[in-house]
Amino acid sequence: MAFKYRRDWDGKEWQRYSKQLVQVRHLPQNVQDIPDRVQGDAGLEFITTDGCCYQSYAPEETSDVAKAASAMKSKGARDLRKLVKNKDVISKILGDRKISNWILLCPFLDNKDVISHVQAVAKEVREAGLDFLVSDFCALVQSQEDFETEYQQLRTKAVGAPLSIKKPSSDQLEAVHSKLDQRVEDKLKRAFPLDDDGKTEKRKKTYVYAHVERENILSDLRDEFPDFWEASTECIDSEERRLEMAGAEGDTASQQINSSIDRVANSLKSQVPGLSEKQIASISQGQVGTWLIECPLDFQEPNGK
Repeated sequence: MAFKYRRDWDGKEWQRYSKQLVQVRHLPQNVQDIPDRVQGDAGLEFITTDGCCYQSYAPEETSDVAKAASAMKSKGARDLRKLVKNKDVISKILGDRKISNWILLCPFLDNKDVISHVQAVAKEVREAGLDFLVSDFCALVQSQEDFETEYQQLRTKAVGAPLSIKKPSSDQLEAVHSKLDQRVEDKLKRAFPLDDDGKTEKRKKTYVYAHVERENILSDLRDEFPDFWEASTECIDSEERRLEMAGAEGDTASQQINSSIDRVANSLKSQVPGLSEKQIASISQGQVGTWLIECPLDFQEPNGK
């Protein structure tokens, strides 16, 4: 069975992506993160100015409907009851605001029993008489299907990280050239043995330029959009581990380089949809330049020597 929406998510990855969906729906200025590094998140991941509270959750089991549903029931019940357990902390977080909807946001929802279970626990919470809940407080379980409009916007509009791409300065290029010149040249001669010295030099400059441009983009993302930077670097690290373990795909150097570029680009498109096409292209092309400079991308001598 083919699924339109991606089902298999790492917990932190889904938390970042679900935040993007929520921000598109409610607008970024209306969404407040609840940090979880000190004493947890109190059962609230994001709160909105119109009284919605979201808790994101990506079950580890994605193919067994019963197991996934069981995990989602447990998560929903546990975090809903935190509203009572942590009422004093939550009251201070909310101030004068009241909660009208508590929403468990998951990548998918296959079993309606999850909804029934969460509704039953929500009734318990309503009966606790919490001052920060409206009288008709409601708990919901939603998935990517409930965010179709927001999902499409993230796919097509690059709603986040509106950064211009800085061109590498001459000083940046010179610093890389002087430090790593010979290493890149040796790799390129192994990869493209038919190139003359002039063509090798041109290729070398292209890859060094791409490497520095990639460094500039990631640096700006780290400073201005840390969520995008973290997700981008996780994509890169994952592909680098695969490259170190399995090697580049393809019989020729060109195939291996293009395969690595495509794998990074596809990963970024899937996991960091807020990046623009140009940013994705620059990062993925620049990452191959980085791997040529720093490893793990390398090539055998001609004829396997």
